[in-house]
Amino acid sequence: MDEQNFNSGGSNNYQDYTGSTSVTPVDTQGQGGGSGTNALAIISLVVGILSIICGCCGGWVGILFGIAGIICAVFANKEGKSGLATGGMVCSIIGIVLGVVVTVLALVLGVGLGMLDMM
Repeated sequence: MDEQNFNSGGSNNYQDYTGSTSVTPVDTQGQGGGSGTNALAIISLVVGILSIICGCCGGWVGILFGIAGIICAVFANKEGKSGLATGGMVCSIIGIVLGVVVTVLALVLGVGLGMLDMM
């Protein structure tokens, strides 16, 4: 190698990034200045989805979850309108309707099958 390349007192091809860096503070307390997500809205959405699942499978259990989801969604909407609360309300209503339909069908079919056994 050539001594001239290593010891040339002129400029090098590398930039010095260490001298111009500045430290910016990081907000570790939250997500900045925005409003937080309402916990009741999240609960209403989760319970509303559970009411749909239980409404299809269990009937009356879906009705109970649907009522709980509607209550949570109403309280969440009082604190501030939220898409999650609206979604929870819609899911809860669908779960209640499915629960009522499945419960009525189970009762009708149960009575109908009982009548067939009597014949």
